[in-house]
Amino acid sequence: MGKKAGQQKKWLRFRVGRRISQVLFLTIFLFLIFATVGLTGAGFDAENSAAVPYPVEAFLDVNPLAMVTVFLSTFSVPKTLLWSLIVLASAVFFGRAFCSWVCPMGTLNHAVSETKPSLTKKQKRSRNQVKPAHKIKYLLLISLLVSALFGSAIVGVFDPISMVTRGIALTVLPIANYLVSEFIERTAASGSQSIQQLSDAVYGAAHGFVVHQGGLITASGTLLSLFFIAVLVANRFVPRFWCRYACPLGALLGLTGRFSLLSLKKDEDKCTQCGKCEQFCSGAASPMPGTNWERAECDVCMNCVAVCPEDALQFGLAGWAGLTENDGPDLRKRQLIGSALAGAVIVPIARTTTISSPGGRPDPACIRPPGAVAEESFLERCIRCGQCMKICPNNALHPALDEAGVEGLWTPILVPKVGYCEPTCTLCTQVCPTAAIKRVHEKQKTGASSKGAMVRIGTAFIQRGRCLPWAMGTPCTVCEEFCPVSPKAIRLERVTEQVNGTSVTLLRPYIDPALCTGCGACEYVCPVHDEAAVIVTSAGETRSKQNKLLL
Repeated sequence: MGKKAGQQKKWLRFRVGRRISQVLFLTIFLFLIFATVGLTGAGFDAENSAAVPYPVEAFLDVNPLAMVTVFLSTFSVPKTLLWSLIVLASAVFFGRAFCSWVCPMGTLNHAVSETKPSLTKKQKRSRNQVKPAHKIKYLLLISLLVSALFGSAIVGVFDPISMVTRGIALTVLPIANYLVSEFIERTAASGSQSIQQLSDAVYGAAHGFVVHQGGLITASGTLLSLFFIAVLVANRFVPRFWCRYACPLGALLGLTGRFSLLSLKKDEDKCTQCGKCEQFCSGAASPMPGTNWERAECDVCMNCVAVCPEDALQFGLAGWAGLTENDGPDLRKRQLIGSALAGAVIVPIARTTTISSPGGRPDPACIRPPGAVAEESFLERCIRCGQCMKICPNNALHPALDEAGVEGLWTPILVPKVGYCEPTCTLCTQVCPTAAIKRVHEKQKTGASSKGAMVRIGTAFIQRGRCLPWAMGTPCTVCEEFCPVSPKAIRLERVTEQVNGTSVTLLRPYIDPALCTGCGACEYVCPVHDEAAVIVTSAGETRSKQNKLLL
């Protein structure tokens, strides 16, 4: 018994180690999201006035699904994504260990799964047994990779690293910002000195970490939020629902893990069929002796070994005598062909049924971030991770709904009503992991560099029927005063008009398209709030040879 107890203690340490690993990596992931909330210019270098002080895209850089997608769609790989080869290599040695030891989405799924009310032993075993529907994630992976081969990175909608990044940044963070800001505002207005001191303390701790200086809004983010919440809630009904049934990254690592050096040894002579291994298996990988181990489903959580009272299970190097396993999913030819065809047709369907698709007439509201590549190349690379939206100091970038067509769902667009693009800010260009947004330095963006003209993301237009000086005879120069470029892209012309029998001197605004960068500052500050008298559209953007004012 002493030897058996020692063996159990050894494997139990692995289980505790996994929990520590999960908490550690989730903490790092959350820090990289929350720590850049108030970033406006921390850190400087010789070429860029505002440098990102943390590797905020680190988890995306080690995402092998993003690397494979970009390679298939562009036949090139950004240097930063080469880090993902480490994760692929780890799958060769340890199978899907990344899913249960590192992945922040896997950790959240596991945490929500643990909130399920108490179940009987039989119910727990039934929930953790192999299901035919587990193959769905492999079929989804095939469809997404084929769609990438046809030039679409729509895989980002389902990629777990992208999903959890945009889910936390664009759903949890705005909610936290609102709640904490409301608390600070209400307690600051209290007549109690002690409560006001509490408000000051909360503000000091949360400002720039949870509380955004201008507030946080996610325009058109309802669908995104509901999708993220639904994925988490599904784990209450099926343990690790997303990981087992729909995660394309898990499927990729599972297929790579077919060649892993780590194997599970089952000793049928020692097994008493107590079922504890199945009861606690997080991957539903069929660990019980007498059944075939599902290598591609196993996420090496070590639970089965840790709870086995008879020491009938062990992990070790491949080559166990008498090892019985299923090294991959049972996919039939019709399913494979159907999945590949679905991936092949989804791209042309999305592009030929949407006017804003490449080759069609651009949607005026589809204003891409500075540094964005041409639209077709952009859709080949953008994985909808939300990094650019999260790091924008003016809360100007938001997930697209239909502005970029079906294929462009949740890709970033500028919404001037909510925020504008700061002329000297290049933060969004520094964090894109797939080069959908190219790195742009401040001098390049403003045109101060000798290498070329300034970067334009659109052009402003005056709506004279809504403009106060043009339509109402009311003095207003807000747009010209706030125009941030130098020389200003808005000029004022003095006119004198009769308004209700009174002579009024007005300054009417005009846009100079040669100077306008489309930053959206004029639309943002326009006092006509419902629909601004000056609007910004994507016309004249630098990245497009077709979307010009004059061809």
